[in-house]
Amino acid sequence: MTPSATMIDRSSPIPLYIQLKEILLEKIRQHNWQPGELIPSETALEDIYGLSRITNRQALSELVNEGYLNRQRGRGTFVTTPKFTHDPAKRLTLTDTMLEQGVTPGWRVLRSSWLEASREIGEKLGLPAGSQVFCLERLRLADDKAIGYHVAFLPETIHPHIETTHFDEGGSLHYLCSVPGIGSSKADRILEALRADDDIAGKLGIAVGSPILRIQRSILAHDGRPLEFMQASYRGDRFKYHIAI
Repeated sequence: MTPSATMIDRSSPIPLYIQLKEILLEKIRQHNWQPGELIPSETALEDIYGLSRITNRQALSELVNEGYLNRQRGRGTFVTTPKFTHDPAKRLTLTDTMLEQGVTPGWRVLRSSWLEASREIGEKLGLPAGSQVFCLERLRLADDKAIGYHVAFLPETIHPHIETTHFDEGGSLHYLCSVPGIGSSKADRILEALRADDDIAGKLGIAVGSPILRIQRSILAHDGRPLEFMQASYRGDRFKYHIAI
């Protein structure tokens, strides 16, 4: 549907830029504009809605800041690919969330091998530095494109119970489904906003310095015994975390 200037109510107490923002946001939500599509320029929006360029720019800036649009110098403003939202309170894995959005989830295993634990990894798993730990390194995929990079470490006692056939399927804990006590375990997470270094940028196919969300997760048995320590890095433009308190 072609937008009309009559959609702006100049008698409303709602600021004009907020009204325009909501109109444009509705077009994105209704898929009138598809991800990656170029939207009308500020000049075109002036003609369509009869609003000043400053008003149009303010509405667009808010949508850019909220992640719905992406400005590209010399090219224009584009609709971004929707972010995946992980909400642990809903008991849905990110894999389930992607399936709900019509996206094909997947994994690409980069490494599954033994190594000596560093001091940090040893502390996370309650082991002396230099202990043998199992390392599982994977890329989280969405429609075969990397959106996350996972590195998980497990104590030697857990290894006999892991399901190696689940490394490239299901949620991030699917490969631990047969570990004794996993059903009554709890997860402790630390979230941190960072910028991608050379290594992470290369793995995720993004520019060095791009925003990423770093998640550290410790899985603990009911008696406090560490079962897994995992560190994940997700593309800031594709992923967000929902925490309800």
